[in-house]
Amino acid sequence: MSEKNHVERRLGRLLAEVRPNAALEDAVLDRVHGLRAREAGPKRGVLVTRRAALVGAAGCAVTAGLVLGLPALLRRNRDENEFGLVIAQAAESGEAIAVKATSDGLMPQDGTFGSYLKLSLNLDASGEGLESVTYRVTDSPVTEVDHPSVHEPAYEHPVVSLYTDEEGDVGSLTLDCAPDEDNGAAYLTIDNQDAYWAADETLTLLKTWLDLQDSWTPDYDGYAQRVSETDEQHLRRIEALDEQAEADRLALQPQVDAAYAAYLESFRAHAATTEGFVEWERTLYLNSFTCAEDAFEQARLEVTASFAGGGTQARRYRITLVDGYEQVLSERFDALLAIDDDFSQCLEEELPWHEYPAPTDAQIAADPRLSEPIFQIEDVTEA
Repeated sequence: MSEKNHVERRLGRLLAEVRPNAALEDAVLDRVHGLRAREAGPKRGVLVTRRAALVGAAGCAVTAGLVLGLPALLRRNRDENEFGLVIAQAAESGEAIAVKATSDGLMPQDGTFGSYLKLSLNLDASGEGLESVTYRVTDSPVTEVDHPSVHEPAYEHPVVSLYTDEEGDVGSLTLDCAPDEDNGAAYLTIDNQDAYWAADETLTLLKTWLDLQDSWTPDYDGYAQRVSETDEQHLRRIEALDEQAEADRLALQPQVDAAYAAYLESFRAHAATTEGFVEWERTLYLNSFTCAEDAFEQARLEVTASFAGGGTQARRYRITLVDGYEQVLSERFDALLAIDDDFSQCLEEELPWHEYPAPTDAQIAADPRLSEPIFQIEDVTEA
């Protein structure tokens, strides 16, 4: 049974005994007509108020103020404010709900490849009097940077973070819940390089070569002029540092060459046949998701709702891979190959990185393999 049918049947049982009065019926019908008109309109990259139609009568009943006992992702606070993520409203307490891999769910975006996943974040919020919703990522594991640059001086970065096209990585994201507000596109990203490189023997060899190439690089903080130095002393010290760095590079070059040769041997074994190379790329594609699981398991998507009366409510969600994700991702890989199966650049450069296409809405509608849920979401506020 599909997730949609499962949700509809459970909602039907919940609503079977509800007998609304005439005023409520009119309010619900008005809400349904409004939703249908909006769904028929042009698609926009909005993060709230677009997915209420997913749960049909439940979303309408919440808007009308009728409490139906949907405890998992729809709660009341002391001010009687109601709030939840519409996408998972019908869940029993503690149950994870699969999220479709579409542009208004959690879909890989913009050429996802390697250790970096960029997922559309269009999880609508629902609640009477809801004015805005603020998203944050908390409890993310961090990755250490060996050689921070002057532009990115931090030594640690969160593995899981929020991202917008306008600002890049952001600590939090506040969205206006007004029906006609266009909040722009935003994403949930994960960059779990250590796990990804370690999951494949050829990639481990590639990383060994890359690390050796950089290992002789001096600490650029040492090039800064010291307080006690004259300009001439500073220049002489810089020249000495450069000479030492060049000597270190030359001494290391035989190891660099040997590491590169080992990587090329392994890469060329995969590239010996087209079929073998495609199957290796399939494995790397699956690894990009599998290696994200531990980071997602630790991180939490925190959502704080603000209401017209001044009240607020915060919920915490865990995102994990669905059961049987290997088959889902393998089939998605095949569907992506039907759109773009050109690995010529990989083979020419002898590097594994292929930029997979982000399917259009029309391509998703035409191929069900592109909308199968990859991730599931669970309310863990009380955990």
